Amino acid sequence: MRYLFLVMACLCCAIAFTQTRIIDMHVHSYVQSDFGEREPAADHYGKKGSDNARSHMVETFAAFRKYNIVKAAVSGHPESVDNWVAYDSNNRVIRGILIFNPDDYGMDSVKFEQMVIAKKIEIFGEIGAYYGGTTLSDSIWQPYLRICERYDIPVAVHTGGGDPGGTYSWSPKARLRLGDPYLIEDVLVRYPKLRLYLMHAGAEEWHEHTLRLMAYYPQLYADLGVMLWVEPNTQRTIKDFLRNAKEAGYLNRVMFGSDQMIWPYAIEKSINFLNSLSFLTEKDKEDIFYNNAARFLNLKN
Repeated sequence: MRYLFLVMACLCCAIAFTQTRIIDMHVHSYVQSDFGEREPAADHYGKKGSDNARSHMVETFAAFRKYNIVKAAVSGHPESVDNWVAYDSNNRVIRGILIFNPDDYGMDSVKFEQMVIAKKIEIFGEIGAYYGGTTLSDSIWQPYLRICERYDIPVAVHTGGGDPGGTYSWSPKARLRLGDPYLIEDVLVRYPKLRLYLMHAGAEEWHEHTLRLMAYYPQLYADLGVMLWVEPNTQRTIKDFLRNAKEAGYLNRVMFGSDQMIWPYAIEKSINFLNSLSFLTEKDKEDIFYNNAARFLNLKN
């Protein structure tokens, strides 16, 4: 009888979970020429990524279906985002753009505005200004931010550090201090109507700065990103952030993001880790997985 009860309980939990909608605010896409260019061959746990850009896309969509991810903010080379939209049969993809410098992909403010009008960019980000040696407050980003405020385009900016050793390889201008969320405060002041979220919630270094900014600027949101899965220290830190956000009353502006990069399995790992946190109620988790992002994105249902 006890065995039957446990089986039924597990089945009910599984059914309940499959009915939970998820919005993933931090997904990456690739073209073959940039696949694995910025990532190590294996993650912290020795897990290798997908074999190529195509299999990565297919495996990520399989995870979307398995975990009822109904919307995903996808950033990458514009061509890769186009490829994902073409593969997307359920209107899951929210078009983003991965950009480290304002002139990446031959971009300028005129081309950017044209892409916004054509709905080729629905979220401006991930903005990896940190990797290019700048901050979002620098003058070079302001024409883009003015356009985003004008057209009500959400902005997603990388916070915290980057991959260990990245400064010695693909991002030589990256400096840890540039990942401090306080460095974007001028943006929040200049563009009070801008919808903006801090990716990785300030990461290990500045999650308290993220909370302080959220307290002072009620329009500011954050995603959890890579902190949920990449290694034990980030998981330790994100627990502190979530506990403090809950206690301070800002959990309603925290959103789920997997930052799966070339490892689609990170989606499952992120979901499982968040679900394992006993100090979060089921309502807290539902809000983080879906409701907070739906409000931020102005989704109708």
